[in-house]
Amino acid sequence: MSSKYEDYDGEDSNGGGFALGLLVGATVGALAAILFAPKAGYETRQQIKDLADQQKDNLKNQWEQTKAKATEVVDAAREKVEAVAGQAKGAVDTYADKAKGTVDRVADETKSAADQFQNRY
Repeated sequence: MSSKYEDYDGEDSNGGGFALGLLVGATVGALAAILFAPKAGYETRQQIKDLADQQKDNLKNQWEQTKAKATEVVDAAREKVEAVAGQAKGAVDTYADKAKGTVDRVADETKSAADQFQNRY
């Protein structure tokens, strides 16, 4: 059985949270810069719309990356579970065969003892 530390791949497990924080921080900063810049209302609204479209695309890309990583993790976990299940099945089959052999041997010995007992009496 492997420990929880053997599967650590060196990546920060909270990398998605950092990326999301960076994205939110950049968005808030850009929005503040747009709102406080001395421009006409139309230009400001257009800049906000462009920024919103850009951030929507960034979030979509982040979502796709997160989804792909989650799929990789699930697939890896599934493979490990299948491997462990295969090992467990092999162990159960081995012990079942040993137990069957023991039961058959005891049954034969018991039958033989019963036959000897019947022949004596």
